[in-house]
Amino acid sequence: MSALDQATFEAALRGKAPVEDADLSLIDWTDLPEGKLVARNCVIRDAIFDDAQLEGAAFEHCTFLRCAFPVARLSGARFVQCSFYDPEGREGCTFSGTELQGALFDHCNLTTSRFARADLHGATFRQCKAAGADFEDADFSRRVGRSSMARVTFAECLLDMASFRGATLDQCDFEGSSLTQADFSRASLKEANFQRADLSEAVVEGAEFDRADLREAKLGGFALLNLKSRSGLKVSESGLKSLMGPLGVRVFPG
Repeated sequence: MSALDQATFEAALRGKAPVEDADLSLIDWTDLPEGKLVARNCVIRDAIFDDAQLEGAAFEHCTFLRCAFPVARLSGARFVQCSFYDPEGREGCTFSGTELQGALFDHCNLTTSRFARADLHGATFRQCKAAGADFEDADFSRRVGRSSMARVTFAECLLDMASFRGATLDQCDFEGSSLTQADFSRASLKEANFQRADLSEAVVEGAEFDRADLREAKLGGFALLNLKSRSGLKVSESGLKSLMGPLGVRVFPG
């Protein structure tokens, strides 16, 4: 795979031609010409996408190694079967202050990636690997009048040991995701959807789960009494047994 020079890259961007099978590690991502980037089967190493304007960009089967996206604009961007994890250094990429509103991550590897201050409202993560990812201080909400509305979808994702400490995730969707030992300390998860999710040993100290849907979820080690609030919590009979067992309460059908 050969390295692509800046002039050729910018010419492709202006001409709306896809960039394929190229090493983009030497590209300067600042002050790019107008054009919607489509990159396929590309590799990007040690790049800093500082203030890069890549709204609506599409990356397919691309590998990002030790990259950072400080204040990059990636609203509406699509990442399909991309990897953001360096297996040798065991390090994910950094999305610090990145605009990812409405972005899609589909079958991506985001293991240990960091999303501090990232705008993730309306973002969708579909069947992604994000074990140990840090979503603490990420912004999932938007102001609507006097109130705020959070919206993000994690569909059938691997989020074991991920951190959502203090996050506002009301009405967000985690259906079918694995969240074993995930940290939801002091998070707000009112009306969130956890159907068929695995919340085994999740840390929920001070979290708000009012009207959250935990039907068919795995709840082994889920400390119900550590929640700050749980009014209207929805659980299946099997989940109720997991919740009540540690309290010495036996649940019978009927």
